[in-house]
Parts: sequence; C-alpha cells; structure tokens
Amino acid sequence: MDFVPRLVGVGFVLLFALAVDTSADSNYEKELESVKLYFYSPSMEHEQEAELFEPTPTTDLRRQLKVLIHGWISDRENSSITPIREAYLAQDAHNLLVADWSDIAYMPYSKSRELVLPAANRIGDSLLRFMQRLGIDNSQVHVIGHSLGAHIAGNVGRFFDGKLARVTALDPAKPRFSRESKDAVGPDAAQFVDVIHTDGLTLGEDIERGHADFFANSGIAPQPGCETLDIVTLHGCSHFRSTAFFAESIQLPNNFIGCACTREEISKKYEICLPDVRDASLRECVPMGEALQPRLVSRNREECRQVGSNLLCYNACFIFQCPRNV
Repeated sequence: MDFVPRLVGVGFVLLFALAVDTSADSNYEKELESVKLYFYSPSMEHEQEAELFEPTPTTDLRRQLKVLIHGWISDRENSSITPIREAYLAQDAHNLLVADWSDIAYMPYSKSRELVLPAANRIGDSLLRFMQRLGIDNSQVHVIGHSLGAHIAGNVGRFFDGKLARVTALDPAKPRFSRESKDAVGPDAAQFVDVIHTDGLTLGEDIERGHADFFANSGIAPQPGCETLDIVTLHGCSHFRSTAFFAESIQLPNNFIGCACTREEISKKYEICLPDVRDASLRECVPMGEALQPRLVSRNREECRQVGSNLLCYNACFIFQCPRNV
C-alpha cells in the first residue's frame, strides 16, 4: 500500500516549501493543458473525460453535481481522495466529476502553490463548459478540495463569481499561505463555504476560511489513529483525516456533530463544545460534512458573537469529538 510513502512525502512539504525559490522562471502551459475533469458513475465501467461525456437516458442531470479536487503530490487515484469518490458512487445520489491536475501537483511544492490560480481557472473553464453543455445550474454544484486542492476549489468558486452552491475545503494547505493570501479559499468562493481542519499549524491551516469552520479534535495533530506515528508521518496522517471524515459523513451523516464555540473554548477543549452536551446547551449543533446545510448554521453567526468570539462576523466555529477508533 502506498499510504505511508505518501505520508512521508507530504511530511517533508514544510522543509521543501521554505527552501525553494517561488519566482516564476518558465511557462507551464503544457502542464495546465493537461488539467482535466473526469465523469464517474456506478453505471460506467471506466471514468470518462468530461469534455467527451454524453449523458445516457438514465443520467439524471437534475442531481447535485459534486466536483472533487485532490491535493499536492496526488492525482485522481490518490488514497487521500478516492474514499470520497467511492462513497459518492456507492450512494449513487449525485453526479460526480473528479479533477486531475497531477502534472502540476507533482511539481516542487513552491511551483504547485504558485499555479493554484491558473490550475483553478483551467478547472473552472472546463466545468463551465460541462455545465453549459448539459444545462446544469450553479445552484447544483458543490466543489470539494483537499489541502492545496482546497485553495484551488476556492478559486474555482471565484471563477463563477461565488455563485456556486457550496465549496468544502478539507484541511487547506498552510505552507506559503497567510491570512491575507488573495488566492486562499475564503467565504467569497461560494454561496456557502465550510472548512474541516485536522492538521492546523503544520500541513493544514489554523485560519478560519469559511462560513463554518470545523476544528476536528481541536483541529490539530495528532488525530485519532495517528498518535503512534513519527513526527513526519503523524502530520500527513492527520492531514488526510479530513478526507476520511468527509467520506464517512456521506454514508453516515450523523457520525460527526459539531457545536458552535469560540476559538478559546476550542483550544482549551471545554466540554461545552462537545456534542455530548448538546441537549443541555444553548449552542447550535450541526452535522459536519456532507449533510451540513447553510440553513443549519445561519443562527450561529449571531451566537458566536454572543459567546465572545473574536472571529470575523461571517465565521461560525465548531469542534467535534470523533470516535477514537476512526
């Protein structure tokens, strides 16, 4: 299994990102041209390029369209993203596109990070043509990205002027991003933006980026099941937990419940933030992952201010306690 080697590679991203010059020195048109979208369906034996896909009489174009985007040193078959793809295919309730930007993703990190916006624009252009050809509305589209792909997902949303229904960012990449980065995922990426943090301060960000930010197990390493790994692989493992949590939430929507809390309450692991006390709490508690709906968190914006949050007004913060055997 290639999981551990990939974790080691991801684990060295910090050292590599800090050591390599970020100045552009060549044209990457060839790599950008290789960026493609692929259509998947449980009724198809193999995936098909989105530009070549023709719907069959059984294709329901009224379904919500899910668009998955992998992260750095990954491709559409990477073990970090395939559980989400397989969960959607098993559920067979949505239409599914998976982006492959691997020719860029396998570049040195600094180059991949530099090409976040061009890669997003390429995906956005392909997605737009797919939607126009098949008559799919902005309100049907949900883009999901992991790590560096989370920031790409945000920029795909901006390609559509923030009119897509939803963008989900799974542990957005931290190296060479700051709170002020214009090409980082943000609440302007879609009508609703949710974020799941699992390796904050290291491979992932500890920055609130969405309308709802979930800090799973406080949002930092080690996540459950990653505790016994060495310093390199535990961060890769924790970084990938965001995709595992989201994949599980597709089939089991009530497995991860988050309750509105301030960052201070989250960092101190106050019990009031945990779903075990939601029946006795005035806090809003909602499902994290696929089942989350914008209407479920609309009251949390005011509630976050009432409990003393120092976050921006559009942010609602959540923490959840996941099963220790995940």
